[in-house]
Amino acid sequence: MFIDEVLIRVVAGKGGDGVVSFRREKYVPFGGPDGGDGGDGGSVYLEADEGYNTLSHLRYKKMYKAEAGQNGQGSNRFGKKGADLVIKVPVGTLVHKDNRLIADLTNHKERCLVAKGGRGGRGNARFAGASQQTPRFAERGEPGEETVLHLELKVLADVGLIGYPNAGKSTFLAAISAARPKVASYPFTTLSPVLGVVDLEDDSFVVADLPGLIKGAHQGVGLGIEFLKHVERTRLLVHLVDLTAPAPWDAFVEINQELASYSRDLAQKPQLVIGTKIDLPAAAAQKEEFKTKITGFGYEVDFVSSVTGENLRPVLYRIKKQLDSLPKVGKIPVAPEPLAAFPLSGPPEFSVTKEGDGVYRINSEALLKRLKRFNLEQNEALLRLDLYLKRRGIITALEEAGVKEGDLVRIGDLEFVFELEDY
Repeated sequence: MFIDEVLIRVVAGKGGDGVVSFRREKYVPFGGPDGGDGGDGGSVYLEADEGYNTLSHLRYKKMYKAEAGQNGQGSNRFGKKGADLVIKVPVGTLVHKDNRLIADLTNHKERCLVAKGGRGGRGNARFAGASQQTPRFAERGEPGEETVLHLELKVLADVGLIGYPNAGKSTFLAAISAARPKVASYPFTTLSPVLGVVDLEDDSFVVADLPGLIKGAHQGVGLGIEFLKHVERTRLLVHLVDLTAPAPWDAFVEINQELASYSRDLAQKPQLVIGTKIDLPAAAAQKEEFKTKITGFGYEVDFVSSVTGENLRPVLYRIKKQLDSLPKVGKIPVAPEPLAAFPLSGPPEFSVTKEGDGVYRINSEALLKRLKRFNLEQNEALLRLDLYLKRRGIITALEEAGVKEGDLVRIGDLEFVFELEDY
């Protein structure tokens, strides 16, 4: 099944916790702290892979989680870093995060970091010093980033085949490449884009059969609205017109009107015109009239039979010559990363608000992120947190806001009872 849009949630691995440990060996006095650091959590990457041409493999699994880092151990042993998670996507995938385009994966093996793993916590050996020779606290690991991604595939091809259903696009693609799209005599035989590689001497180019264009496609009629976006990524349009149809010229005009209605850029994209099925008597009867009309509007036209192979090779060389004069498809511009909501260095910015009688909240994303590193089950960690809040001016700010002993202080999901005796 061809799926070109999915929503997935990605969660990077949590960093491992640092450990509190002391060296204790016989005949080794004053061993000191030797708690190792926790390992960093694994990150989540998206990687473009030519082996995929649809996002269908991501359709049913909605959560992707990288491995957490291992906790530190005694004897200064660091925890193992969590394994990164690499999610494979087709070449041409657009990655949206928070309604912002963050990557356009247009090359094989190109990667994009979408969720960074949490840092591992420091063990107590890191905090040993002249003023504190036996620290009995260690840091917790940071949680990994978590986000929802909107993945959108826009097929990357040099040439896009357009035209009414049964214009001969699938037969043409099968005749010039190793692709084997379904071919039948009823409309909408092709239900999804099909890619084929055309080898021409020492060079090659990629051709995409893009289905479903009919009158009203830009408004959702037929399949066109689903696949018109894939036409945007092609360098050259090859417009196939069925010369056995009752009015080939009208069909040609209607398809171009649909392109223009969807996007002005599509209407201006270079276009080659090919009349198909010239091995049939009905096509031969309309060939000259169609040629006269289309050349009058500045188009050149070729005529082929994909069944007998008539004129296929010269048409391919004409396509290749046109491609040589066109630039490669560029990446869609990616919006710059928004400024951080809090300073990356220096004291955290914060504010204090009163939520109710005896309840105060400290508002600061940077502070909350820092507090998650404290292991509040360790007494020395609580004392260290107490000193940290005092040095940052947070205790003073609470007192100025009117906090009293016994009042509840909230920071994110954490809650503390305010006590005055320590200040």
